[in-house]
Amino acid sequence: MRLLGALLVSTLALAPACSRPEADPVAEGGPSPASLDPARPLPSPLPEVVARVNGEPIRFAQIVPMAGREMENDPEAVGEGGRNRAVRRALERYIDRELLFQEARARGITADQRTLEWTYDQARQEHADDEAWEAFLADEGLDPEAFKTEMRIQHTVSALLEAEAGGVPVSDDQARAAFEANPSAFAPPGQPPPSFDAARDLVKAALRQQRLSEITRRLVGDLRARARIEIFL
Repeated sequence: MRLLGALLVSTLALAPACSRPEADPVAEGGPSPASLDPARPLPSPLPEVVARVNGEPIRFAQIVPMAGREMENDPEAVGEGGRNRAVRRALERYIDRELLFQEARARGITADQRTLEWTYDQARQEHADDEAWEAFLADEGLDPEAFKTEMRIQHTVSALLEAEAGGVPVSDDQARAAFEANPSAFAPPGQPPPSFDAARDLVKAALRQQRLSEITRRLVGDLRARARIEIFL
């Protein structure tokens, strides 16, 4: 998976888009997008600004890479209807990301600069020369500065979620209870279940991820309820 794609998925998969009746499809009002068929035709011509979140614009060009990944990951995203659904799902996920980023800024939460520099260097080292690096960025729909901006946003959102979760501690007793409820869930394919001691770290990681997902969904839902969201697709 491409690096930026991995960053986006790791954050936004925690807060899947769903029906939200508070989103306005056009500035002058109208039915909620949630009440309409997501496969319906996109506006023609496509607007440059496809949504506003508390006044901040989201441009069509910003959601194109994510829409592409939506189509790559959905075998049913074929034809015009599938493309339209993918574009609208991408927009909803981007809105979630923007809400989380705005909340992080409001709390004074920032990304760690050393982590950002390390991530950028790792991404750059995966490409042998400037031509390969530029091709990678073009595939993501970004230039070097936009790539750095996206990384900063994603790491800032991650810092917010970690702060919200408070570390998401999992005790040995909680991990053991989850393991004993379904030991086979932690077994490698085709192998018998491991002992709890062997699976302890895996079980704790799974429980932390589950709890972080729940916390993130609640946070996004709260932010959605308080936000002014306008959608133009």
